[in-house]
Amino acid sequence: MPIISKRQMSGLFAVVLLLTACEGTPPDHRAPVTLPLYTQGDAVKGAIIYREACGQCHQLNAGLNKKGPQLMNIYGAKAAELEDYTYSKALEKSGWTWDAKTLDPYIADAQKAMTESKMLSNPMPDAKERADVIAYLSTLRAAAPITEAAAQ
Repeated sequence: MPIISKRQMSGLFAVVLLLTACEGTPPDHRAPVTLPLYTQGDAVKGAIIYREACGQCHQLNAGLNKKGPQLMNIYGAKAAELEDYTYSKALEKSGWTWDAKTLDPYIADAQKAMTESKMLSNPMPDAKERADVIAYLSTLRAAAPITEAAAQ
């Protein structure tokens, strides 16, 4: 029976580690948006408001969650569906779909809309600003990433 040296063992371990890294899990993402754009607000103004009020906690790229989950393809998506973010139990059980009807009160005051919400943002009382943010969120559309399995 051949004896493997520590040096050979560490080299073998490195090869195994590299091979398993190639099979990494791609970042979680939402399906492409199917709802039409929300036109009751100004998406350009909404982008500015988003950067100031939401951008500290939310990213727009799959797999790049911050304090809050990434928001690409959020408009029309089921609430709490990303597997790579830990949502509140209340949001997981809400059955909500993120559209103007659910986003408006949540953006207005997340704690009032859902007392057990993890979102600790300041309330946004201005209905026009909320409509602008919702219009912007409805424009955040990206195709689902191509996985190795889907490419075959």
